[in-house]
Amino acid sequence: MSPSTATSILASTAGLDQHDKFGYWQDVVCRALVDLECSPVSGRTFEASVEGSRLDGLSVARIEASAHRVERRSSAISRASDESLIFNFVLSGVAMAQQDGRSVVLKAGDGAVCDAQRPYSLRFDDTFQIITIKLARSAITHRAGSIHRITARSLGESSQVCPILFGYLVSFSRQVSILAPAASEKVARNFTELLAAALDEVIQASPPPLSEYRAAALMRARDFVERHLDVCELDTSMVSNALNLSPRYINKLFEAENTSLTRYIWRRRLERAAVDLRDPDRAGLSVSAIAMAHGFNDLSHFSRAFRQRFDFSPRAYRASGAVSAVSGPSPA
Repeated sequence: MSPSTATSILASTAGLDQHDKFGYWQDVVCRALVDLECSPVSGRTFEASVEGSRLDGLSVARIEASAHRVERRSSAISRASDESLIFNFVLSGVAMAQQDGRSVVLKAGDGAVCDAQRPYSLRFDDTFQIITIKLARSAITHRAGSIHRITARSLGESSQVCPILFGYLVSFSRQVSILAPAASEKVARNFTELLAAALDEVIQASPPPLSEYRAAALMRARDFVERHLDVCELDTSMVSNALNLSPRYINKLFEAENTSLTRYIWRRRLERAAVDLRDPDRAGLSVSAIAMAHGFNDLSHFSRAFRQRFDFSPRAYRASGAVSAVSGPSPA
């Protein structure tokens, strides 16, 4: 069988009326790559572009866009005719991925995988550039059963291969559309093997899967935390009493996720606060008001924890979002 020719993916909102741009991105791009529901960030102009290629079992797309959010819903999953894994590697900006009760904040040089057979979401609160890979699940059949253990986890934190993969990917995404069919097929095969090696590392470093009962208990604990993040008194004792589980058992559940309940609560509060700091609808709220709304009653502690998490003070983080909202994406 002769090698297949790469099919180009090329689209941009440039030149469209501002009122039509997001609808175009939703219909032509989001659903063409992966069937996703997109939602804009209110009060901001929107610009986006994508360039990439499709090969048999593999699509690679370089995306630059303004802030927005995407969601893989059950309705889209039921329409899907194939089984795919979606990898997102951040070139610039920040992304948050959520799946299987986990969330991860990704910065430049890092990436995460999501399983397109289950709901997931991605959020970009500012202008960003990413490389998105859609890989047929059949390409890594012997690893597919363990993918649920590493969805919405940082690949960069657990894999020594990931930095090599990232550099290869940046070059691959630029060259794949101009390679001859035989060359592009060979490069794609080598890339898939490198990606599989990175997955092996992350799977081996991930905690062993919980039993069905323990997984359900962990999900209940996370759900309770999400619904009570604005309560200052939220702690292990409160969760324990509400779920009728011992504090020791709850902490064991979170230890299996390489964290603790306390750290999980702080992380989710900081992530929620970060979203509000760049939300135009909350521009009139002070930093202290946003901190208190998310369960922080000590502004200095909030500021220190926020800087440690996002490398910016809360005020600088808010200001950088405002500047990006005015200037829009930088030219490709």
